[in-house]
Amino acid sequence: MTVACVDAKARFDEYDQRVPKVDADTTDAPMVDTLPNIDGVWLLAVDPKPIAAGAFIQMAVTWDITSAGPSGTLDGSYQPLMTFGLAPDSPSRTSVGVPLVANSVPVDSTASFTATLTGTLPGPANSVSGTEYQVAINLIGTIRSTTLVCGTVTGSVGPIADVSGSTFAAVPTGSPLPAPVGECPPATAVDAGVDAP
Repeated sequence: MTVACVDAKARFDEYDQRVPKVDADTTDAPMVDTLPNIDGVWLLAVDPKPIAAGAFIQMAVTWDITSAGPSGTLDGSYQPLMTFGLAPDSPSRTSVGVPLVANSVPVDSTASFTATLTGTLPGPANSVSGTEYQVAINLIGTIRSTTLVCGTVTGSVGPIADVSGSTFAAVPTGSPLPAPVGECPPATAVDAGVDAP
């Protein structure tokens, strides 16, 4: 009698290729009836955590959302701001270079989107090194409310082939500019309604 050995790794790899990939950032995002209206100018800050945590790269983004109930499209013009050598909340954060544009970005029924930005990050807008770089990044975000948009960042900046692990957040702007926020707020624990003994 012969007994065949099962190649468990090969079987798992085969299974893994058949199962669709799911974006874990939006798996538990609640469905919305109507997309929050985020039309206007926002301060967006990217926190490049794997490279230099807290060295926020900041942009003044003008968003225009077109909503069809629980889904829609998002147009965005992302204007880099001068941050190199400045405090993160400096009043000297001014526009530098040309905006990066991502238009007609689909927004799904969880108010989530992926905006792809490609172009030049001017040196003065690079708070990490002051060096001009070509960027090709994805902002994988969720519109949390009319006062907060946040999520994660993937892609490349100059010689850095993978910026995964970076985060971003955007808040409505004003004059003076608000302090940057670089990530979604931590998830709050759910109160089970049971008192401790």
